[in-house]
Amino acid sequence: MKSLKKFTILFLLFAFSLNQAKGQAYRMELGLQTGKSFYMGDANQSRLFWNNKPAMGILYRYNLNGRFSIKANASVFGISGTTVGNATEYPGGAEVSFDRNILDAGVQFEFNFYEYGMPSFVSGSSPVSPYVFLGVGMTAYKAEKNKFCANIPFGLGVRIKALPRLNVGCEWSFRNTFTDDLDYADYGGSFRLSDPWLAKSASNKNKDWYSALMLSVSYDLYGIGSNCYR
Repeated sequence: MKSLKKFTILFLLFAFSLNQAKGQAYRMELGLQTGKSFYMGDANQSRLFWNNKPAMGILYRYNLNGRFSIKANASVFGISGTTVGNATEYPGGAEVSFDRNILDAGVQFEFNFYEYGMPSFVSGSSPVSPYVFLGVGMTAYKAEKNKFCANIPFGLGVRIKALPRLNVGCEWSFRNTFTDDLDYADYGGSFRLSDPWLAKSASNKNKDWYSALMLSVSYDLYGIGSNCYR
């Protein structure tokens, strides 16, 4: 995390040094994200931000217009869980824990509630806009072996045009995965945290989730012309 913080500071200094363009809108953004992530599954069915871990990643956003964007991300999320302290709620009373990093990559479609941009560049736009998003993604993780699964990312956030080419944001996302062993732990007995009640099901009710609250900073690229309304 220290190296990410140093890189973020350098990124901001670089962005400030290049932030000279006036009266122009931009199509693309490239940036960094950092925050906290947590898991929800058999070892944590309802507690938000329980056993949260560091998360970090990069993002790329293609702005179709002021309302709609397509965003791609590549991230590392930490997740952990344990039955210690409430093992009696599980078959056999087993105390099991896990702690691992997972790789996440995906593409999301975003909708801004306001026309996002610099008002001096595009008439009627707002430098602040909340947004919602939905997409598709992949999760890479290690259980008894290296595995991959699909996920459905969705959530909400807010974007702020801090400077003409510098954006900051905060986003809370959930990933609904198509696997039930993100919480795999080699206990050595018959108990398995990934399926403690042997509740095999064809539905998605028994699958694991993970969530992240992320702060981001991004820099605008690829100008698409000037529309000065001053």
